[in-house]
Amino acid sequence: MSDAMLVCGTEKLSPQRGEMTLGNGYVRDTDGGSGSCSLNSTSPPSLYTPVSTPSGSCSPVSASPTIRKKGLNHALSSGHISISSVRQRLNHIASSPTFSRHIGSSPTGSRPSSPLASQHQENPRPTGFVGWYVNFFMNFIRHIVSTVTNLTWSQLILLGPTLWLSAWLWIFWKSVQLPLTLIKWLLTVLHTPASERGRKKRTVLISGGSTIQALHLARNFYSAGARVVVFEIEGLFGLARFSTAVHKFYTVPRPAADQPQKYVKALCDIVERENASYFIPVSATSTAYYDALAKPHLELLGCSCFCPGVKDVWLLDDILEVLQHCQGVGIPTPLHYAVTSRDEVLKLYDSGLLRTGRHVMVSVGPWGCRYKQKIVMPAHRHEFKAPHEISEQKPWVVIQDVPGQLFLTCTTVKESQVVANVTCQVNKDSGGLVPVENQEIAGWLKNFFSRVRPLRQVTGHVSFRFVVSDADKTLVPMSCRVGVSMPYICYTSVHPRIVWKPCKHFSRQNSGPLVADTGRYWMHEAVMNTLKHPSVEAVGRLIGTVLDKREALFVFWDPLPYCAYYHIQLPFKNVLAFVQEHYGRNGRNGFQYKTMAAPVH
Repeated sequence: MSDAMLVCGTEKLSPQRGEMTLGNGYVRDTDGGSGSCSLNSTSPPSLYTPVSTPSGSCSPVSASPTIRKKGLNHALSSGHISISSVRQRLNHIASSPTFSRHIGSSPTGSRPSSPLASQHQENPRPTGFVGWYVNFFMNFIRHIVSTVTNLTWSQLILLGPTLWLSAWLWIFWKSVQLPLTLIKWLLTVLHTPASERGRKKRTVLISGGSTIQALHLARNFYSAGARVVVFEIEGLFGLARFSTAVHKFYTVPRPAADQPQKYVKALCDIVERENASYFIPVSATSTAYYDALAKPHLELLGCSCFCPGVKDVWLLDDILEVLQHCQGVGIPTPLHYAVTSRDEVLKLYDSGLLRTGRHVMVSVGPWGCRYKQKIVMPAHRHEFKAPHEISEQKPWVVIQDVPGQLFLTCTTVKESQVVANVTCQVNKDSGGLVPVENQEIAGWLKNFFSRVRPLRQVTGHVSFRFVVSDADKTLVPMSCRVGVSMPYICYTSVHPRIVWKPCKHFSRQNSGPLVADTGRYWMHEAVMNTLKHPSVEAVGRLIGTVLDKREALFVFWDPLPYCAYYHIQLPFKNVLAFVQEHYGRNGRNGFQYKTMAAPVH
């Protein structure tokens, strides 16, 4: 019997005990074995040639690194080698996992096959296309999801501070609103008897819930026995929300010229939900044009509207139309110039008409009735930069501001007849409103509505701003708008009984005064004027103002609006005014246009 083994490289087994080393790298045992070794090749068999080891023949073994490391090195280190030890070592190595893995990847398993066999082993072409499409689709979806995720996170990172600020403001507002609502409920329970709270009342709907005149309007109708519902534009401070006179408060979307139906629909929904029978628009935070659009829709629901129609609004809410009608009947008017382009404004500067005095530019026409804009004109031509478009579709009028004593009116008109009017003189120092009896203004109003006939009988509130000229003491109208103005705070609770259909037992002669005898003052303005000029006389004047006049907001049975206005609404309003004054709309200091969304009165 003979055995042979392959020695790789230059490592060869030294012949011992009847062994001989062949020149081709094989070792033959010559110790009297009965077998023979047949070597037909002069080189060791290839690693990729299958090896068979029949009994009694030479067995070339592939010189793998495992055999060399674990078998031969151990034999060589021992100084001798025998057939039995080699067999044991080979059997041990062949049974090891490493050798099994090597055999698993032997040439037998990876032997190249014929092209025909390889074609049968490949996947069919339709299956490969479907797999490629699925892989492409999954990769596409993965990239889309990754892109959307990155964009979302980037937006969240950018909007993070804004979201946190909005969340904290919302929490702060809720924490303030909740105790005020509880206090309002307690005041209502304490002030209003249970029988009065349970009695069925007529419901009146009032707009402009962030204004002071709307608050007084709600208080007067509440005192007259009506159930009051108030609404305001979204985003504005709901001052009337905290009044015990207001039963419910709503917010509606801001009216827009391209989508006025949203505003109209919101009003119709409130009327249907609250079963309102009367609607009185204040028209301070939104123009009277949109209330006039809603008038026919609300009247179809059984709600009477105390406001003029759309065509009447175009006449009374347009100062250019009012001045032209006054000129037609011989009523004095201030100097005014209609402009429809920027070049016409520059020509007024070049002609010198705008160099002396103070001038304002007001939007007019149908566009001006929808967007009330008022701009204080600069004194010099190079300072004028029109912040809004001036064209035939968006005309303007430049009016000279006549120096003199200023008066504001809140006139109540029913079927083109003046049924109530309050005229207030504006205090130049404190800005307070002092009700006065001015017969000249009362006669002017009656003359205007009798001689300037609109398309039909006018019903609603109209506000005029007059100036008695210092030069010739002439009464001149400066502006006109449809809606409830600030002088309404001088009306008493008798006014709702004149506007609305009163009860059968109502008597105008025995109902008391229509206008409060004492004037109104603003607490913050009175205190600031005293601090600006501190003296004994200033302190005495402050005490006299507090004792003789009524504060514009405070009443003992409804104190929450006073606190909400002076501690929440007014501070935020002052901060906003400070930012606009010092940084302006363009974010820089210097001259800035004083643009108002509604007239100052």
